[in-house]
Amino acid sequence: MFQARFFGHNFRFTPAKIFFFTNLAFIAAIFIFGFRPGAFQARPGEKDLAYYNGRDLSFSGRVCEEADLDYKSRRLTVCVSGQASGQVLVTADLYPAYDYGDFLRISGKLQAPPEIDGFDYASYLARYDIYSVMYYVKIERVSGNLTWPQAAYRRLLYLKQSLKNIIDSSLPEPEAGLADALLLGYRRTVDREDLDIFARVGLSHMIAISGSHITIMSAMIINFLLALGFSRRRSLLVVFGFLVLYPLVTGLAASAVRSSIMGGLAFLAIYYGRSSSLIKALAFSAALMLAFNPRLLRDDIGFQLSFLALLGIIYLYPLGEGISRRLLDKLRLNHRFRNFLKAILDTVNLTLVSQIVILPVALVNFKQLSLIAPIANILVLWTFPLLLASLFFGIFASALMPTAGALWFLSPYLLLKFIFVVSEILAAPSWAAVKIEHFFWFLGGIYYLILICFVIIGHKFKSRLA
Repeated sequence: MFQARFFGHNFRFTPAKIFFFTNLAFIAAIFIFGFRPGAFQARPGEKDLAYYNGRDLSFSGRVCEEADLDYKSRRLTVCVSGQASGQVLVTADLYPAYDYGDFLRISGKLQAPPEIDGFDYASYLARYDIYSVMYYVKIERVSGNLTWPQAAYRRLLYLKQSLKNIIDSSLPEPEAGLADALLLGYRRTVDREDLDIFARVGLSHMIAISGSHITIMSAMIINFLLALGFSRRRSLLVVFGFLVLYPLVTGLAASAVRSSIMGGLAFLAIYYGRSSSLIKALAFSAALMLAFNPRLLRDDIGFQLSFLALLGIIYLYPLGEGISRRLLDKLRLNHRFRNFLKAILDTVNLTLVSQIVILPVALVNFKQLSLIAPIANILVLWTFPLLLASLFFGIFASALMPTAGALWFLSPYLLLKFIFVVSEILAAPSWAAVKIEHFFWFLGGIYYLILICFVIIGHKFKSRLA
C-alpha cells in the first residue's frame, strides 16, 4: 500500500484499489478506442476465410453453435479450418436438419454481411467473430470426429432440445413459444407480433437473457420463498442453485453464462449491501469479458443493458429499498403480509431502477418509450417464480408420465395465458408507448450526469437519515 497527495488530500492505494482502477482504465480504453471505424477488427489475410468474401467457394467445416431456427429457416454457425480459417453464418432451409457437431461440405458464394434496413449487420456479427455469410447454398453431410468436450456439449444441447420438445408437445402456441424463450432462451420461438407487444408494454426484458433479467428473477424467487416462510439461508441456496442450473438448461449459452455471473453479482449487492466490493467484482467481470471480446461494449446491446442495469441496481436500488422499508415500518403489518408486500415493492423497485438506467440506450437503439411499463411489470412479473417452478415441475412430471403432459402443464399454461392477455390489453391504448426518433447520445450524456448527481445526493440524504 502507498499514499499519494492530490489537491491537499491524502489517498491510500491498496492492491485491491489499484486492481479496481486498472479494470476501470481498461474498460475506459475499450470504450474510447472501440468507437473508431474498424476497431478491434484486423484486415483479413489470405489465411482468413473473410478474405474470400464475394467468391464462390467449396469447403468443409463443423457446425460449432446450436442451430438458430425460426419458422422458415435454419442458421448455422460453421467453423472452418485449413488453408483459410474462420466462421461463416450459413442460412439454410429447415430440412435437412443440421445442428451442432455436424460436419458439412458447403459450396456456394461467400459474402460479407450486408446492411439490413440501416442495421449494421456486419458489426452485429463481428462480436461473434463472424465476418462472412452464405445463403441457401449446397450442403452435404461429411464424416468427422468430435473431441470429448464437444461431444459433451452436444449431449447438453440434446438435453435442452428434449426439454423444448416436452414443452412444445404439452402447450399450445403461442404459450409454448413464450415458455421456450423464458426457460431456454429461444427468442425466435416468439412471434414477431408478440415481440412488438412486449416491447410496447416494456416486457421485452423477460425474454431477453441479461444480467438485469437474471437479477429480477433471482430477487423474485427469494422474496417468494421468504413470503412462504423459508429461512433466508435456504432461500439463498435455492437462488444460487438457480444461477448455476439456468445456464446449463440453456445449453451454456454465452449470454446466459455472462448474465448469471453479472446477475449474481447484482443479487449479492441487493441482499448483502456490500456495494463497494461488488462494484469492484462487476468491474473485474466486465473487464474480463471485454478482454476476451472487446466488441461487446460497442456492438452488444445486451451487454450494455446488463452492465448499466446492474450499476443501477447497485447504486439506485438501495434508495428505493430504504423508502419501501420506512413505508412498511409505518404500516406495522404482520410478518407474513409484510414479506408479501415487500416482494411486490422489491419487484417494482428493481423494474423501475432497470428502466431508468437503461433508458438512453433503449431510446437510441429502439426509438420507443413505454409509458405503461411500470404497470405492466407490476401486473406480470409476480408470475415468474410460479411460472418457472411450474414449468420445471411440468417437464419433470411429463418425463415420467408423458400421456398426462397437458395436465402437468395446466398451471404454466394459465400463467402464460395471463401474460399474453394482460400484455395485449395494456398495449391497446395509443399512449402506451411513444416513438422517439431524435434522441442522440449527447442527450444521453446529459441524462446520465443528472442521474449521477441524483444518486450522490440521494445517498447523502439516506446516510443522514440512518
